[in-house]
Amino acid sequence: MKKFISLILALALVMTVLTGCGGGNKSTGEKKGDKDTLVIANDSDAISLDPMGTNDNASSKVLVQIYEGLFELNDKAEEVPLLAESYDKVSDTEYVFHLRKGVKFHNGDEMKASDVVFSLKRACEAPNVKHLFNTIDEDSIKADDDYTVRFNLKFPYPGIIASLMHPGGSILCQKEVEAAGDSYGTSTDKVCGTGPFKLDEWSKANAIKLSRNEDYYGEKAKMAKVEYKIIPEPTNRLVELQTGGADIIYELQPLDVEKVEKDENLVMLKSADYGTTYLGFNTQKAPFDNPKVRQAIAYAIDMEDLIPKVWLGLGTTASNSMPPTLKYSIGGETKAKTRDIEKAKALLAEAGYPNGFDTTISTNERKQRVDMATIIKEQLKEVGINVTINVMEWSAFNDVLKNAKQDMFEIAWISDTPDPDAFLFPCFHSSAKGEGGNYCWLEDPEMDKMLDDARQELDETKRGEIYRKAQEYILDNQIWIPEYWSELTVATSKNVEGFEMNSFGFYKLNKVEVKTK
Repeated sequence: MKKFISLILALALVMTVLTGCGGGNKSTGEKKGDKDTLVIANDSDAISLDPMGTNDNASSKVLVQIYEGLFELNDKAEEVPLLAESYDKVSDTEYVFHLRKGVKFHNGDEMKASDVVFSLKRACEAPNVKHLFNTIDEDSIKADDDYTVRFNLKFPYPGIIASLMHPGGSILCQKEVEAAGDSYGTSTDKVCGTGPFKLDEWSKANAIKLSRNEDYYGEKAKMAKVEYKIIPEPTNRLVELQTGGADIIYELQPLDVEKVEKDENLVMLKSADYGTTYLGFNTQKAPFDNPKVRQAIAYAIDMEDLIPKVWLGLGTTASNSMPPTLKYSIGGETKAKTRDIEKAKALLAEAGYPNGFDTTISTNERKQRVDMATIIKEQLKEVGINVTINVMEWSAFNDVLKNAKQDMFEIAWISDTPDPDAFLFPCFHSSAKGEGGNYCWLEDPEMDKMLDDARQELDETKRGEIYRKAQEYILDNQIWIPEYWSELTVATSKNVEGFEMNSFGFYKLNKVEVKTK
C-alpha cells in the first residue's frame, strides 16, 4: 500500500512539473496544437538582406517582409501610399512626399524624413538598383521637416512611383546602416526596417527566421514567426509540404504541379509573371560580339520543340524580349524563329566561323535551365558549336554574370516594377552592365538612346512607339534569344489562408495564417 501511495505521489509530482513547463500556452492564450510559425520552403538563399545590396528574387522574397517603401501595389495592382501618407506632384519633375507619423523601425526609433533622404540617396548610388532611381536628381533630395521629403527628377519620368515600390527603394534606419558599414545586410546584426516582420536569425544556405514586429504601425502579422527553409532540390521541397514540414513551397517543378493538383490536402497556385527566360550572350566577348553568330545560334535551336519538353505545359514559348504581361510589349505579334540548320551554318560562315567553335553555357542549379542548356548543347553540335555546361549555385552564378566571366548563359529577368522601363532599361542599357541587370554587357549607343527617350516620354502613344522600335531592334540584333514566358508556381497546405500571388515572384506574408486543425 505504501508503495502504491508513493507511486501516486510521484505521478502527481510529474504532472505538476509538466503543467508548469506548458505554462507558455496558457499565458499567450494559445490553444493546444496552435501553429505560430509559418514555414516556407524556397529553392535559393538570399544573397543579401540589404535592399540596395542585391536585386535578385530569392533575396526579395525575404526583404519585403522586413522593409517597406513609400508606396506599394495593392491587390488590384494599383499604386498606393505605404510609408508615404500622400504626395504632391508639384510639376512634371518635382515631387513632395508626406510621411506617416509614428512609424517605428525594428530598433524602436521613429522613422523620420532624414532616414528617407538617406535611403533614397543610397538607392541612387547602389550598383544593383541605381538604374531604378537614376532619374532622380540626387542633390535635390531633402527634408523640409521631420515628415516631409521632396526631390526633383532630372527629366519627366512617368515610372518614378513604380520605381519607389521596388525593394531597392526600401526605407532604412540611417543610424543602423551607418553603424554597420559595409557589413550591413550580411547577418542578423543591425538589419532594421519598418516591416511587419523582423529578422531573428540567418543561417546561410540553411534557414532564415523572422518574428512578428509587435510595434508595427498597421495591422500586425497573423503569424508570430516565419521561417524560410532553403531546399534546392525541388522533390525535397514537395516532400516537406506533403509531410507537414512546410506550409508553403515556391518554385515547383512542372512534374510536381500535377501531384499537387491531385492531392486533396494541398492547393496549387499559378500566376503569369512579368518575366522572360532567355539564352543570353556576353556581347563583349568574341564570337558573341558578332550579331551573325547570335542569329546563327537562334536558328540552330528548335525552341518550339524544346520548351514544351522542358516545361510540360507550364507557360508558353517566348518570341520577344519583353513579356506580353507588360505594357507596350509586342510579344503577341511575334513568333519564335523556326529552326533552320542550313541558315545557321551560312551565318556562321559569314561571321568567320565555318567550322563552329567551342564555348560554354553557364546556369544555376534550377532543373529546367539545366535541361534547356543540355538540349541546346545537343542542337548546337549540329552546326559545329561545342558547348560545355557550367552549373553553379545561385550566388556563384550571379558573381559570374556581374563580372563578365560568362560566354552564353541561361537566366530569367522579371520586371522590377509594372513599368516597362524596369524591364528593358536594366537589361539593355549600357549604364546597367553587370550588377544593374545588363548581363549581356551590351554597349550600344542606339539602344541607349531609345531607352533614354522612352523613359522620359510623357505622351503614351509616342512612348509606346519608342518601346516597339526598341523591342524590334533587340530581336533584329538577337541580343537575347527569348525562350520562355513562365507561370509562377506556389503550393500551399489547405490549412493556409490569406496567401496572395503577384507577378513579381515575391510575396508579402503578413496576411497569411495557418488554421488550427
